[in-house]
Amino acid sequence: MSDKETNDEIQVIAEKLHNVTTIEPAYNNIPQQQQQQAKSSRKSNNNGVVRRPADSKRPDAATTTATAEEYVFIRNVPELNLPEKILFVIDTVREQQCTPFKLGTGATYLPLFMIKRVVENFIGAKSTIQPGVHEYALMSLDSHSASWLCDYTSNTKIIINHLESITEDVPKEEQKTYDLGLLFEVIYSRIATPGRSQPMFTSRVIFIYGRSNSVPKFHTGQKYLENLTENPYFFLDVLFAHEPPSDDNMCEAVYAEIAALDTTNFSYIFEVGRNAAKIHDNMAKLLAHPLQRPPQKDASYTLYSMTANQEVHTNV
Repeated sequence: MSDKETNDEIQVIAEKLHNVTTIEPAYNNIPQQQQQQAKSSRKSNNNGVVRRPADSKRPDAATTTATAEEYVFIRNVPELNLPEKILFVIDTVREQQCTPFKLGTGATYLPLFMIKRVVENFIGAKSTIQPGVHEYALMSLDSHSASWLCDYTSNTKIIINHLESITEDVPKEEQKTYDLGLLFEVIYSRIATPGRSQPMFTSRVIFIYGRSNSVPKFHTGQKYLENLTENPYFFLDVLFAHEPPSDDNMCEAVYAEIAALDTTNFSYIFEVGRNAAKIHDNMAKLLAHPLQRPPQKDASYTLYSMTANQEVHTNV
């Protein structure tokens, strides 16, 4: 290969790297007045959050003139296997009418015990796949506040010891709503923030919420979540472990608010009742690297033969 051909090839690679690491909002070319309308419409929702699917396969998605409600941010970042800094947020509230998990053997376990087990299994599996690469931090959530328990560490024994020290909070009176602003204010002040141009890691929150009679809403502090999600290397996943849905609880209302936290369409959000196998399955689905997994709606966990025209994404 001649020197000229080599230089041309290097130039092409450099241009591709530049393109793939450039983050552009989908409405970047829309007039400024319409951009402001888009922002205003997002803030005018019930708790200021709008879930809009980022459909990059739609023809001319980034240039088609659309209403303000259709504007979304499109993530255009390299699918690198960057080290992860994962913050677990564990809800410790046990409500008055609490149904335990029941195993096939007949043994029963309270929700917090089962949550600890699936988090421990997650850390063990993630650390086995790539020993010493990822770091974990821990927060707990009670009926009144959010507490930072353990700073980021790759030492699994340290994080598991802190995990085991978490105790239940059994409030005397149930709260109909919980202010998510209190939680995300603490997260924002302590979370590891990756760089946007040349990140050395990704940052992920795995929020495990367990209340079926307390709807999580932003009464204050929604700006903290908005600031976090502006970073393309930040991800928020949620696991909602709830009571069997009935007229006596608010499972559907709680799930609706949790689903609304996915403002970028890159979160994974799961719900599970008192099913021990399913809570382990759902936690295992969060093992995949957030930069390398498809949107949740495109993920498939079923093994079967595909036809020539089928395209299916699979995760661990």
